Amino acid sequence: MTGSQHNMPTLPNALSWADRAACRGRELDLFFSDAAQKVLEAKHVCGGCPVRATCLTEALRAEVTPRYGISGGLTPAERDDLVAAQPTGPGVEPLKRTSRKLAACGTRSAYQRHVKKGEPIDPACRAANTAADNRLRRSGSTKVLR
Repeated sequence: MTGSQHNMPTLPNALSWADRAACRGRELDLFFSDAAQKVLEAKHVCGGCPVRATCLTEALRAEVTPRYGISGGLTPAERDDLVAAQPTGPGVEPLKRTSRKLAACGTRSAYQRHVKKGEPIDPACRAANTAADNRLRRSGSTKVLR
């Protein structure tokens, strides 16, 4: 970098805290595994993280159910329990969440949701999953070119 580039101010980023996270640079599958050993290892990494509280707050704000992976040192079930234990009533501000719509049927994402939840898979979702698999075999990517 040249001297002028090095001194340029950076714009604040809502996720700039993630640069200081203990999990930075680690394999993501560690944090999205159901294997007991990997869950323990992920929780150990989170235990010494300087931004653990911020990570947990962001996960609770942005997540929709069902929850996945280890965030802020908690499993999805532990985060569910934490949300359920939040006080409610007059004068108590609930956790703010972003609302994310579920993927529409007829998409690979909806197919994956049906499989994960053990729901019956409709023909449109099955066809979308097959088409995505075929694209992957042909091109190495499931991205749809527009």
